[in-house]
Amino acid sequence: MWEQDIGTFPVAFTEDGDEWAYHLEKAMGGSGFQRISGTDGVGGPVAMGPPLDGSMTSVLRVHPHADGITCTVVGEDGTLSADQIDPWRAGAHTAVGEIGRHQQPHVWDALVGPSPSSIIGLDVQGQLSARSLGPLDLAPSGVYMREFRGSERVDSHFTFITRTFPVVVTGRVTTYHWDRVVPVAQAQLRRVCALLTLSRKQLWEPRTHPCPQTATGSTLKIPISVGPEFPNPEGQEWTGEIPPGTASWRLPWWMDQAWERLENDSGLNTALNAYYEAMRLHGRHPSLALLTYVAAIEGIGMRFVPDAPCDCHSECTHYKGVAEKRFRKALKTVLTQREVKELAGPLYEKRSHTGHRGTLFGSEEVFGYAPTGPFQTSPYFHFEASLLSRLALVANAVLVKAFSDPDSSPRG
Repeated sequence: MWEQDIGTFPVAFTEDGDEWAYHLEKAMGGSGFQRISGTDGVGGPVAMGPPLDGSMTSVLRVHPHADGITCTVVGEDGTLSADQIDPWRAGAHTAVGEIGRHQQPHVWDALVGPSPSSIIGLDVQGQLSARSLGPLDLAPSGVYMREFRGSERVDSHFTFITRTFPVVVTGRVTTYHWDRVVPVAQAQLRRVCALLTLSRKQLWEPRTHPCPQTATGSTLKIPISVGPEFPNPEGQEWTGEIPPGTASWRLPWWMDQAWERLENDSGLNTALNAYYEAMRLHGRHPSLALLTYVAAIEGIGMRFVPDAPCDCHSECTHYKGVAEKRFRKALKTVLTQREVKELAGPLYEKRSHTGHRGTLFGSEEVFGYAPTGPFQTSPYFHFEASLLSRLALVANAVLVKAFSDPDSSPRG
């Protein structure tokens, strides 16, 4: 094995490294590399090569440096030779000059809608009125989408049918290649779905991946029917047309500043993410959902209860536990003192049992098949139908209060 340093280049390792590597590949023929190993996150090198076209057998290792990056060519076999080194050096120099020159706007579309798992057997009525949300545009799809969903059990023949009005989300990302658009678009889609979930009190999810627009317009395909279809006994073909008289609905007023608030308030963003995850967990993992709803509420409570250093002795560096106090303070933004006292204790106790012991309180213990009958009471009913359902509504109210009245304080 041999190594040869080929220099230091003015490339910001984290900020511009991926773009530089993209242009390096193009400069060396565009065939790609046989393998690429990423950084270990603590300054370890990135390695790439050899080129797929077989022209070389050497590998390039890239290390972060105070002045950018340092590059070393490594030969795993053979002897050091110019034909194994010079193409890397020339390509590295060329790639430096290409950084920033290929930025262009990419427009994408994606479909979002109520989660099929949360509306089984129901029809969702009404279309969203077109509007912008932060950097994105939201518009009705113009399709009344029918969806057949079968059981996950392979021995089940039961099928649910739902009908929804999905929404088209359109965004724009300026970058050098479509592959760099996707993670940005996915993050924005998650935020849109979280805000729609909060607004509608119903789980919303992306229904497609982001699709690039072309010069001729959108490439997004919106199906009118999804899943295994069955003959209609009345012989009527499903067209996906919007039924006459279908109502429209608008996003609440606090959505106008929601995106900007989330960009500038990391605590609020964290709390919204926790609430959204709790909604995603609610149906199948109720105990974890309760834990996560409580975490979202605690996140809002951080605004009212700061960290408290331990005072057991003058040199103690630990902090007192203030999580439950934060939970109660946040609850007081939407509940009376009596309601907080009634609700907080049982909820926080169960949160602690799940968080610290892994205790499960819901029907996840039996995959949702709780014993029922005229002479039996489900052991999970009170937890899921009473405690968890009420907590979901309270968490929603706490978050909405934080968005609509950022200066709100606990009552009393």
